[in-house]
Amino acid sequence: MWRERDIYQRADDGGVRLGGGVAQWRLHADHVDVAAGAPGRRARIEAELLPVVVDLDSTALVLLDMQNDFCSPGGWTDRSGLDHTACREAIPAAVRAVRAARQLGVPVIWVYWYNRSDLRNLGAPTLWSFKHRLEQAGIGEQLDHGPVLTEGSWGATLVDELRELVRPEDVQVPKYRMNGFHATHLDQVLRAQGIGTLLFGGVNTDQCVSTTVEDAYFRDYATVLLTDATATSSPAYCKDAVVFNSQQCWGFTTDTYRFAAAG
Repeated sequence: MWRERDIYQRADDGGVRLGGGVAQWRLHADHVDVAAGAPGRRARIEAELLPVVVDLDSTALVLLDMQNDFCSPGGWTDRSGLDHTACREAIPAAVRAVRAARQLGVPVIWVYWYNRSDLRNLGAPTLWSFKHRLEQAGIGEQLDHGPVLTEGSWGATLVDELRELVRPEDVQVPKYRMNGFHATHLDQVLRAQGIGTLLFGGVNTDQCVSTTVEDAYFRDYATVLLTDATATSSPAYCKDAVVFNSQQCWGFTTDTYRFAAAG
């Protein structure tokens, strides 16, 4: 039974209770246990600010927007004069994260950004985010490979390196704003499958990834940012700020090598 006075008290394992009931974490001097009392497959991931112990049976890998429009030559980022090659830096580690997830038996969730061809799901603020100049192609407008971030388009498709790794059992979630939870079924899928810990990768670190990580934190998920599996076409300090907040506020940070070595 949960009792308010139990929070911050010592538990039987010597840790300090954070939260109550089955949702509680345990803070120890040398790690944080976010799966306290879980009967599943427990594993320790080296991380910042402290190593984190998770239940692999209630953990998922979430990869956001690893799509041609953001990461490939000729896509929206490239054609808008931004550095799509910076976004591509996340691809090798994202591949490594997927392979590690398969090895560890952790489900993979692919979150895509694409929109209705008539753009009726978008308001002016989101359209402005992608069209700052009259000559710039915005969402739904044509580039060489088709319309920007439109359902069924080349730009909304996963990059080649990751598309070949998708399996039928993977969950695929379309989104319509930067935040992967807003107006999607992501939260419903996670809760229905008993997922409480989320490892995040994707692009752009300071936009779609950060807003989704923040929202996951607001919903009481344990969040772990895979720093090498995220990238951005923004200045470097933008990612630095997300990494800082992921450690200090929203959860934990690690990299794909340490994820793969979880045990």
